Amino acid sequence: MSNQLSHLLTTRLTLLLILLLITFPASSEIINLKVATDLEATAELLPGQEEGKVILILHGFLQTRDFFTVRRLADALNDEGHTILLPNLSLGINHRRQSLACEAIHTHSLEEDVREISQWVEWLYTKQKKPVTIIGHSAGSLLLLAYLTGTPKASVEDALLISLIPFAQGPIAKESEKDRQTAVDQLASNNSEVSSYPLAFCDKYMSTAGNYLSYVNWNSEKSLNSLKKLSFKPMIILGGQDQRLGEDWLPRLKQVGAEVVEIDGANHFFNHEHEFDLVDTISDML
Repeated sequence: MSNQLSHLLTTRLTLLLILLLITFPASSEIINLKVATDLEATAELLPGQEEGKVILILHGFLQTRDFFTVRRLADALNDEGHTILLPNLSLGINHRRQSLACEAIHTHSLEEDVREISQWVEWLYTKQKKPVTIIGHSAGSLLLLAYLTGTPKASVEDALLISLIPFAQGPIAKESEKDRQTAVDQLASNNSEVSSYPLAFCDKYMSTAGNYLSYVNWNSEKSLNSLKKLSFKPMIILGGQDQRLGEDWLPRLKQVGAEVVEIDGANHFFNHEHEFDLVDTISDML
């Protein structure tokens, strides 16, 4: 091979590598954040383009950022040029990577989850120097609602709540008012032992009375009251065939003036062909 041909091939290879670097964003990065004494949570950062949005996407109850609804949405929005942060709530476990079983001993509370959300939002806002759009799925949406109920943050630009579901609501909810009252009585008697309670899809959720109540108290009434009082109105996206929601949930959301988009035929997880409908709907909103 002549020197001239070798130089030409080297030049073309260099140009190709430059083009690839321009076309594809940097690979994802795992971020560690100290959220409490001796406790670090992790998040995956997917860099986007400078003109894209900065988005935090939160997983559902006891899940991780790799839950398929969350992961597919994150990858699709990142492909559109948006910067995505995918936290794993620690749930009291250092560097938690896996989903938790119902029967595990749960030392975490909803208030601690909300505090971690606040820390991640502020970290992302400081890092990217742009207001953040927050997106949640299922119970992750409820946690974001609890977060928004606190002092409004200038660091949040918009909020999208997918499959928003309160506790003690819908046909699969295991908990009842009797279960909640049992926990109230145990808390009043200063009982700090770990007990088994029904919660969400869990028949046996192992927790203390106080931590259990932090979740189960966020029922339909509290969620609707919070939505009604918010000056910052999130967009709620529901599946038209979501069998996990009670039949009265959509009408009650509309009664309090919530902004709701319903995607026909989609279930709670927006799987199969409806994942594309979900991405398209969110892309239009962004």
